[in-house]
Amino acid sequence: MAEKVTKLAFASRVIVMLLQLLANKLIPDHKADVFRAPLDVDAKNTWLDKTITFALNGFRHWDAEYFLHIAEYGYTYENTLAFYPLYPMLVKSGAYGVHFLLGNFMNLRSCCLLVGVVLNVALFCKAANILYALTQRIFNDLNKSWNVALLFCFNPASIFFTAAYSETVFCLLSLYVMLECSCQIRVVRAAMALALNVAARSNGLVNLGFPIYFIVRKFILKQSSLLRAAMKVLCCLVLSLLPLTFFNFYAFRQFCAVDKPSNHSEVILDYARERKYVLSGYRYGEQSPWCDDNFPFPYSYIQSHYWHVGFLKYYQWKQLPNFMLASPILLFMLWHCIKYLYNFLANLLPKYPLFYLVKEYKTLPYIIHAFALTVFCVFFVHIQISTRLLCSATPCVYWFASDYMPKSLEKFELRSKAGLIFLWFASYVLVGTIMFSNNLPWT
Repeated sequence: MAEKVTKLAFASRVIVMLLQLLANKLIPDHKADVFRAPLDVDAKNTWLDKTITFALNGFRHWDAEYFLHIAEYGYTYENTLAFYPLYPMLVKSGAYGVHFLLGNFMNLRSCCLLVGVVLNVALFCKAANILYALTQRIFNDLNKSWNVALLFCFNPASIFFTAAYSETVFCLLSLYVMLECSCQIRVVRAAMALALNVAARSNGLVNLGFPIYFIVRKFILKQSSLLRAAMKVLCCLVLSLLPLTFFNFYAFRQFCAVDKPSNHSEVILDYARERKYVLSGYRYGEQSPWCDDNFPFPYSYIQSHYWHVGFLKYYQWKQLPNFMLASPILLFMLWHCIKYLYNFLANLLPKYPLFYLVKEYKTLPYIIHAFALTVFCVFFVHIQISTRLLCSATPCVYWFASDYMPKSLEKFELRSKAGLIFLWFASYVLVGTIMFSNNLPWT
């Protein structure tokens, strides 16, 4: 089955890549006033560079510009600190390897784009297999597991799993943490995966709840040693937070320590002057006030200062189109999560002991996790990112959707709930790929 799932996942990526290529060539790019990674016009541009640009340039828009810039130049501007380091580090490692081998034929910028896309295709195939294994572990239903893998391969945020975004690596690590916890939890392995998960995206911190929940669950069900359970929880917390601690220390040294000047290329300096960006190694006056905090963590400040992210800050009439784009997944998730939790609290909890419910209801922590993320999306984030955030962070999107799928394609009807889900997923794959590839507002 792993081979079948891998072929399905790979085929879905080929479809997205072809859609991107057609859309990027047939429709002119929108000239949005957003961050574009500085381009060194004097850099060598060979036929291979032009080929990669022709084939894959639709994948380097919006946040992909930040990730590829970090991979190529590092954290040069303060606003780049909002993008966590795991994915750009992986891209940088692969790109420098390719550039070492093909330096005469391909510049570093092209290497970063090529590696970023190829890496995501490979990781996506692996993520699809882990999701299949997790679903099978929880539900023990081959038909449901296959439908879940199918829905994942053509999910509404599909473009972000191929473009140079961190969604794919984050999704893979999140699913791996969940799978590891649902099996015989191996604390060190789960903590290491969780550490990488946190290093991939900020909302990886929420996944700390899984090892904690399953360690406590094991303690309750098997009446194991309380001290041992506490030590396991502490081990998970310490190991998983180490990469984030190092990253915050690195950010402080780069942007707050005045005794650490940085040598930037002229193209980086010119773009900083043009956009009035704060450069690493060049803190002046009242810049970077987060540096003076007792705990100088830049993420919240940068999200608020550069993108106005915060509680209800996105509730403006001009953002109505973005709310409409996010409404399908938010309403879908809220309805199913609330329905599940209401049934659990109102009908099950009064009738059965908590011991029994914790043992039998294996999906409970996943539903709570999905519900918390959905509520967070509703009130705090740029609402349009809700689709890609939820599609990459929780398997519940696919578990809920698979409940409407028929047991065989012969029974599938377009005029049904399964048909509505198909239209939702397919339209978002098509429209999202076309819009993203041309730098139109699909972020």
